[in-house]
Amino acid sequence: MENRFKEFINQYPFFCDMLETLDSAVYFCDINGRLLYINKVAERLDGYTNEELYDRTVGEAYGLDEKTSPMLLALTTEKPVVDKAFRYIVNGREVYQICNARPLFFEKKKVGAYTIQKDVTQLMEVIEQNISLQKQVFLPNEGDPEESRQDIVGLDRLIGEHPLIKECKEMAIRAARSDSPVLLTGETGSGKELFARCIHRNSNRKDGTFLAINCAAIPETLLESILFGTSKGIYTGAVERKGLFEEAEGGTLFLDEINSMPLFSQSKLLRVLEEKEIQHLGSKERIKINVRIISSSNVFPEDAISKEQIREDLFYRLAVVNIMLPSLASRKSDILLLTKHFIKLYNESFQKHIMGLDEDVLRFFLDFSWPGNVRQLKHCLEAAMNLVTDDDLKIKMKHLPAYLLSGNNVTTGGYLQKKSIDKNKPFKYPEPERTGVFSTIFQKEKEEIIQALMENKGNVSKTAKQLGMHRQSLIYRIKKFNIT
Repeated sequence: MENRFKEFINQYPFFCDMLETLDSAVYFCDINGRLLYINKVAERLDGYTNEELYDRTVGEAYGLDEKTSPMLLALTTEKPVVDKAFRYIVNGREVYQICNARPLFFEKKKVGAYTIQKDVTQLMEVIEQNISLQKQVFLPNEGDPEESRQDIVGLDRLIGEHPLIKECKEMAIRAARSDSPVLLTGETGSGKELFARCIHRNSNRKDGTFLAINCAAIPETLLESILFGTSKGIYTGAVERKGLFEEAEGGTLFLDEINSMPLFSQSKLLRVLEEKEIQHLGSKERIKINVRIISSSNVFPEDAISKEQIREDLFYRLAVVNIMLPSLASRKSDILLLTKHFIKLYNESFQKHIMGLDEDVLRFFLDFSWPGNVRQLKHCLEAAMNLVTDDDLKIKMKHLPAYLLSGNNVTTGGYLQKKSIDKNKPFKYPEPERTGVFSTIFQKEKEEIIQALMENKGNVSKTAKQLGMHRQSLIYRIKKFNIT
C-alpha cells in the first residue's frame, strides 16, 4: 500500500491538492494501520505534521485500537463506518469528531483504509457550557425569597386573555400537579418553552433543575451522547460524562422540536420513558432516573406521525397531556396586552418612557399575520424601541423594522401582500369571537362547523384538521355556538 500510495500521489498530484481544500480532517492508513497521510486540517487539529506521523500506527500516535478508532474498525471489518461520533486525546487535548471511514481496495484486495472527520469539539464545548449555565440558573439561592430567583416563571408571564390561551394556561396548571409527560404543540415563536418553564416552576419539581435542548439544533450523531452520556471506557483517556437525563435528575427535561429527533433515537427515548432507566454510550450498566419529560413539536401531531417525524407509540407516551398553543394570528385580541407588557419591559431596560403604540401602528399590528408569532412581536418592539427618541411618546410606523414594511406591503410568511392603512377608518379592537378561521359571520361559521362535524361523524380531531384549525380552537367554538 505504501509504494502504491506514493506512486498514486506522484502520478496524480491534484489528489492531495483536492484533499487540502477540504474543511474536514483526512487520514489514510495501510493494511497494518500505519499512517500514510494526513491533510493540513488534521495537522492543525492534532498538532502533528504529516511527516511526524508517517509510518506510525494509529495506536502509537493516538492510543486508539479497532474498538475506538473508526478507521481501524473499517479496516478490520471491511465495512463502512458512517457518521460515527467519537472522542480521543491528542497532545493533552480532548478532541470530539464525527467521522466517515471506509476500507480501501485495489484489484479486489484490501490495502488500507481512510477516514474523513469533522471536528465538533467547539460545538460540544458550547453545548456543555449551555447545560452548565442552565443548571446554575436553577440552583436554589439559600436565604433568598422565592421571588428573587432569576428563573421564576409564573402565570403572569403567560400573557393573554383570549379564551384559547386561557384554556392553555388552565391546562398547564393542571398538568403541573402531576408528573405526566406533556407535549406542547404550536408554531415557532408561540411560547412553547415559556409554557414548559411555567409547568416546571408550578410543579413539585420546582426546586429541581430545568434543562432544555433543541433537538433540531444538535447533529443527530451527537444527540444520543448528549442525552444519555458516555462511558469512561469508550476511548483511551475518556472520562465518564453524564447525559441530560442524569443532569436533570429530580427536575424536568424539555425536549424542544421532538419531531426533529431521528427515529432511531426516538426508539431509545421510548424505552427510557417506559423503563425509567438509561445507559451511557459504550456501557451496559443501567442507571435509574427520575426526570419529568416535557416536549414540543412545531408540527400538528397527526401530520408529524403521517410524515414519520414522530413515532406513533412515542407520541402517545409523550402526549399524555397535549397542550396546543394558538398562533398569535388566532388571538389578535391579545396583541394590545402583549404590546403593553413588552413596552414596559423595554422601557425599564432602555430607560425610556414610551406610552404605547401610535394608532396607525396598532392598526397595522392587527392586520399583520405574524408568522413568527409572539417572538416576532417581541423582537419587532425591541427593534422599534432602539429607534425611538426621547421626544417620542409612542411607537410610530417609522420606528418599525424595515423587513416588516415595503411601502404599504405586509410580509406574510415570505410573501408580500398589498395592504393599505386607512387613517380615516375608526379604530375598533377585534373581539375574540371574530377571529375564526373561515368567517367573521357568526351563523356562517357555525353552519360550516356543524356540516364538517356531520361529515366526520362527530370526530373532533378529523373535523379540526378539515377546517384547518387546532383541536382546542374547534372545541372552544363548539362550546361557544352551543353545538351538541
